[in-house]
Amino acid sequence: MSQMNELLKIKIAKDFDGLMIKEILYDHYHFSRKSLAKIKNNKGIFLNGVHVYVTMRVKEGDTLQILVPEETSTDIIPQPIPINIVYEDLDIVVINKPPNIVVHPTKNHFLGTIANGLMYYWQTKGKQYRFRPVHRLDKDTSGLFVVAKNQYSHHKLALQLQTRNLKRIYHAIVHGTVAKEADIIDAPILKDPDHAVKRIVVPKILKEGKPAITFYKTIKRSKDFSLVELELATGRTHQIRVHMSHINHPLVGDDLYGGQKIAGMNRQALHAIKLQFNHPISERFLSFSVPYPEDMQQFISLNVN
Repeated sequence: MSQMNELLKIKIAKDFDGLMIKEILYDHYHFSRKSLAKIKNNKGIFLNGVHVYVTMRVKEGDTLQILVPEETSTDIIPQPIPINIVYEDLDIVVINKPPNIVVHPTKNHFLGTIANGLMYYWQTKGKQYRFRPVHRLDKDTSGLFVVAKNQYSHHKLALQLQTRNLKRIYHAIVHGTVAKEADIIDAPILKDPDHAVKRIVVPKILKEGKPAITFYKTIKRSKDFSLVELELATGRTHQIRVHMSHINHPLVGDDLYGGQKIAGMNRQALHAIKLQFNHPISERFLSFSVPYPEDMQQFISLNVN
């Protein structure tokens, strides 16, 4: 049997007195059926130090302990790639990704990714976890994203993503002078049937289009460029890039969506600057922010005043 790690230790309060363990875990801790089934199959439920079943009823003052099996991503090859870890604990790791690196291996990038580097980092610490990104960034986008270390934490953070309690704030440099101080782009997105990776905006009446909403506000303007802050209400592939191109302000460097590569900015000028959410276990509010990478900082200093 796999090594088991403690996920939760709950001191049973008066409100839980008389409830079955499964009622507590489903209704109050929002376990998914899948994650609880895995815990049951690995005999990971203990009440006052004794293994019990989820139908056991608890009493005030009892100690409920939930253990989860140690896991790893056997399909990801560990590589000594530097990883900028902003925060890490037993349940999550927050990473500041540089531009020009892929987050997760694919058939075209099975080495040289953030995942490869993180697996190596955990290996050097004598730890094993599956690589469970809660959200992802494009290869050329820099900035923050969070990885869950277990299935339950991933589930809880994914729920926050759906309810917009997990906030992802981006800064982008776009072509042209954005006229509005702030606005909402509500425009469905669909994969371009004539292109391998490109996405397009489609009319709302087209059922195949996936709802996509982006909030933005303008931070700085110059004659040729603007610096904008964006928040995603949905998380479609290339959403910010597609939406800004849709309103005729494509990202600098984003030649896939009408932007131009300019000296000093040879990738889409997009940076995930801030990430906010409640910790999946403690529910403590966490907020992280990171500065612009050097290419964006220099471009802003020279071109957006």
